[in-house]
This record gives sequence, structure tokens and C-alpha cells, in this order.
Amino acid sequence: MRLWQKLALLCTLQLLALAAMVADKQWTLQTGTTVVLPTLPVDPRSLFMGDYARLNYAINRLELDGEQALGGDKDFKPHDRVWVAIQPQPDGARALSVHHQRSAIPAGQLALAGEVQYIDTRQARNGATLHTLQVRYGIEQYFVPEGTGRQIEQPQDGEKVSVRVAIDQRGKAGILALLLDGRERYRETLF
Repeated sequence: MRLWQKLALLCTLQLLALAAMVADKQWTLQTGTTVVLPTLPVDPRSLFMGDYARLNYAINRLELDGEQALGGDKDFKPHDRVWVAIQPQPDGARALSVHHQRSAIPAGQLALAGEVQYIDTRQARNGATLHTLQVRYGIEQYFVPEGTGRQIEQPQDGEKVSVRVAIDQRGKAGILALLLDGRERYRETLF
């Protein structure tokens, strides 16, 4: 094989890899079940990537013990893959349980895949040890037009920021739109 043929093959493989990544994201957005997640946005600027909203959801912190404890498994380590059962609600989806295996989530509930970032351990007033998982789902950043990141970080007059996401059959989530007070502010597009 000649040098130019090798280069052409290499370029073709790179283009196919990029097309596969775009197609995978679009598959999630087009076929996934849509839910709305209320957010707590922070840090809207990246020197190299422009404005973005770093998003924090209630489902990022999963209580394993105490009054707010979720059902499911209790023994996790950092970097474990987890499956979180999600239930859509009028005011935003909420987590019901967290598991090591997807098969543990009952039929009819959405399964969202995530990764344990760390485990927060603290003492309750009664002396019990409480554990909270910090979980990442891959939907914690959303890039916005330059100069608009602060509007999301610091909503005006009690505005509520939420995100409409699609969760596909593999448990993968993708952001469809960013909402301010329930109205679409930014919508994810292919280009």
C-alpha cells in the first residue's frame, strides 16, 4: 500500500469515528424518553471553550442513609458504574433508587446510567453514619452563546433553571434544551 493510500485510509477512519460520535449523540436525543431535571447551575466560563453552564441536579447527590434515603444498593466505591431509577414528576424528575445492575430497576421506571465520583460520609445528630453518593451522568455542562453564561448562573428575580433531557434505552442521557421558568431558552441542534 502506498503512502497516499495509507493517509487516505487514516483520514477516512477518523471521519467515520467522528460521524459515529455524532450519530450516537443524535440517537440518544431522538429516541430517548424526555424528562425535565431542575438544576443548580455554577461556574459559567471556560477560558478555552467559551461560556458554559456547569449544572448540578438534585439527582447528582443520592442519599443512601437517613430520612431521605433511596432504595436499592448501599455499598458503592468511587468510579463504580451505577443505575439510577428515575421517575418523571410535574415539577421535575426525581431519583427513586440506585443500583449496581440495570436489571434491578423495576419495569416501567427509567434507568439512568452514571458514575460515582465520590462518597460523602457524615455523622447524624443521633450518631448514625450517613452516606451520600455524588454521581456524574455526563449532562453536567451545557455550552451557551458567548456572553450568556452568567444569565444561567445567576437567574434574575427567582427564575428557575431546568434542563430537558432524553434518556435512551442504554441509560445514556443527552441535553435537549435549557429552560428558564419552564420556557425554552436554548435548544440542542445538530449543527
